[in-house]
Amino acid sequence: MDNRKILIVGGGVAGPALAIQLIEQGAEVKVIEARTEAEMNEGLFFGISPNGLNVLSSLVDITRIYEEYVPGTLHFYNAKGRLIAELDASYQKEAYGISSIQVKRSAINDLLHEKLASLGAPVEYGCKLQAIEYAGTKIEVETSKGRLTGYDLLVGADGIHSLCRRLVFPGAPKPTFTKMLSTGAIAKIPGWKTPSQAVEMTFGMRAFFGFSITNTEKVWWFNNYDWDQEPDRRVLYDPSMQQRIKQELLELHKNDHPKISEVITASNDLFAYPIYDMPALEKWHTEKVCLIGDAAHAISPHTGQGASLALEDSAVLAKCMAKYTNPRLAFSRFQQLRSDRVAKVIAQARKVGKAKSKPNPIASFFRDIMLKYFINMEKKKMSWIYEYDVDKLEI
Repeated sequence: MDNRKILIVGGGVAGPALAIQLIEQGAEVKVIEARTEAEMNEGLFFGISPNGLNVLSSLVDITRIYEEYVPGTLHFYNAKGRLIAELDASYQKEAYGISSIQVKRSAINDLLHEKLASLGAPVEYGCKLQAIEYAGTKIEVETSKGRLTGYDLLVGADGIHSLCRRLVFPGAPKPTFTKMLSTGAIAKIPGWKTPSQAVEMTFGMRAFFGFSITNTEKVWWFNNYDWDQEPDRRVLYDPSMQQRIKQELLELHKNDHPKISEVITASNDLFAYPIYDMPALEKWHTEKVCLIGDAAHAISPHTGQGASLALEDSAVLAKCMAKYTNPRLAFSRFQQLRSDRVAKVIAQARKVGKAKSKPNPIASFFRDIMLKYFINMEKKKMSWIYEYDVDKLEI
């Protein structure tokens, strides 16, 4: 790549990962992020699988993410606490070179941001995009910190509610609320000290609940339950709403295994967000602007593939931009290489999400019987996700 000047909007996973690769190719890159540096440390944890970890390990030293984590093995329970299925992740190391884990979102962000800083291109926090304009062959953007000018290309990596997407494709479909709320917290519970060997996933009588104990003796948990009206995300952080959610969770799980209520009771500072589904975009790019990660193809959190797909995107787009000096060709090839794979993963996430919705007794009965067979079949099918190797693609 030549020394083109590239602006990346979004400092989550996809943007910084792409920036590292483009800088190493010789580009001049700037990453802006609407959130403050302190806000980047907020949030909970997510799953990251071999396909994502292998990309991440090619960019940064990932040993630090194991300072606080949970193995990616999943144990599934019914409402009475009976184990009904297992999805063991230990085989993945031999098969794919590394195993899935649960890790804090901020741990990944920190590694990527520190690498960017070491390359002389630190993320500019608190810099909110406001407008995208064109001056001849160059791109100019208006931000909350002033005007940025002289950019050859712009990459939108600003998430499911992407302002880049709205500005560049004003007629694009908007994310739709799935009528499901995801909640969770990090708690310290006296007596709960033994690190989990698996995440305990419970199909409760009225809602889905998962928890684990990290190697630092903290309890990480999340819950998915039905919520009919789309909430204002700002309201979800109001103390009264937090208390309402906590009481609703206790009510939802009162007839499930008692340890779930114990976890909820011990928790404060609940994290809650509405789960959205993103209709497929016809195009992810223009001649000078390209969307990646959730901005292009947001995926619900039910399969834990959001971060891994974002990392894959960064690696594929970087290779396309290295091969094709014409950005339209690079962006077009990027979408061509990614769209089918992403669509299949998104479809799978939607399928899993439906399984977490409000259950009925008959469906629950058959689920308890059949889940272990379904899990074993799905495990064999997961290779196409986990073995993904960007270096083997014909760019």
